[in-house]
Amino acid sequence: MALRFHFRLEQILTFRKQREEVCTKELALAKSELLKIEKLIRIHQENEADFLAAFSEMERMGVFDVNQGIAFSDYKNWLHRREKDLENKEKDWAGEVERRRVLAVKASREKRLLVNLKETQQKTHSNEMAVEEQKFLDEISSIAFVRRERALKLQQAGMP
Repeated sequence: MALRFHFRLEQILTFRKQREEVCTKELALAKSELLKIEKLIRIHQENEADFLAAFSEMERMGVFDVNQGIAFSDYKNWLHRREKDLENKEKDWAGEVERRRVLAVKASREKRLLVNLKETQQKTHSNEMAVEEQKFLDEISSIAFVRRERALKLQQAGMP
């Protein structure tokens, strides 16, 4: 009598769940890369600050010659180029994180849409089954009532 609920789009729902998981993992990886770049930038800034402090101190004391000055200048230029490179990487990964976040949100919405549809269909199915069971119980009680009435009439007819 009671039929089991079957969601026709279950395979699509499973696929969308898997897709959401993949998008979430990709987003996590992109965030991880972005955090690595940000950490490298902080380390780089600390190194640059240490270098500039040492350079200023040596310059103030007049301890180095022209060749050392050129080497320090080249190193300072290299630090500046590296900082720009890291900032560009950070910008690229921030864009990638945002792109993957949009994909993850989209995948989540698509999955949620099917989950909501499944829940709605389950509720509808449950309500239909409840109505059907109620009709069946009403029919049984009606039959029992009719039988009881017939039995009473037969008893009364049999007993003068």
